[in-house]
Order: sequence, then C-alpha cells, then structure tokens
Amino acid sequence: MNPLVAAAAVQAAPGIIDKSFSLMKVVFLTAITAGGGFFIYKKIKGNTKVTPGNNLSKLQISKTGLSYSDSEYGIMAQSLYLAMDGPGTDEETIFAILQSMRNRDDLLMLIKAFGIRRYGIVTSLWFGNDLNLVGWLNEELGSSDKAKVRSIFNNLNVPF
Repeated sequence: MNPLVAAAAVQAAPGIIDKSFSLMKVVFLTAITAGGGFFIYKKIKGNTKVTPGNNLSKLQISKTGLSYSDSEYGIMAQSLYLAMDGPGTDEETIFAILQSMRNRDDLLMLIKAFGIRRYGIVTSLWFGNDLNLVGWLNEELGSSDKAKVRSIFNNLNVPF
C-alpha cells in the first residue's frame, strides 16, 4: 500500500466517522419521533367506527326480552375473550355463542358484558387498542367468518 494513500486515509477517517454518526443520529431521531407521533395519534384518534358498545352506558337493552341471566352473559363474554385471546382463534366457540343469541337484546347484552378490553400482542398503555366485542371480532376473524358474523348481527338488527 502506498504510504501517502494510507496517511490520507488516516487523516480523513475522523471526518468520515463523524459524518456517519451524524447521519445515523438523524435517522434514529426521525424514526423515534415518527413512531412516537404515530402512537400518540392512535391514542387520540381512538375507535371512531360507530358500533354498538362504543358507548356501553347508552345501550338500550330491554331486560324483559333477555334469554339468559347476567352471569350467563358474563360467562359467554369471557368464553369469547378466551376464544380470541392469544395465538389462534377458536371460531367454533365464537359461532356457537353468537348463534345462541335469540334476539337483539341478547346480542346487545353480550356486547355489554364483553365490555371494552385491550387488544394487541403487547397490551400496555401505549400498545394495543381498547376494543369492544365488535372490534375484537373484526380483528380476529377472516373475511368469510366476518360475513357469517355480519349475517348473524343483521338478522338481529345490530350493526356490525
């Protein structure tokens, strides 16, 4: 190797390294800012889709038309949660429960019993979304299963 080329490379190295670190710093800070901005946006935006259960306290449910007790709705809601939580989805359980709803009030009571639950792989303050039963079903099911759920909901006059 030519000693002059080696000397020039040694003299230029600190400047090149400084520029590389400077560029990496800009890229890193941009990624952090964009990611943080995205999570803040998602938290502020929330779930704007109008579905039953977005405002659980305002659901109009006729208690005289219910087919099950409050505790049975709670058990069914927990069973739905367990069918969808974690890896995989137990579609058989989901459809068995949804098809057991005899009228609109049954389905609305099930949605109310399910409540709002954190959905996502990492369910912390910044990760995941707070979703009702409709949101969970939309996240967990494929298009053909969503069509079946939509049919069940439509037959009971509940939007999906």
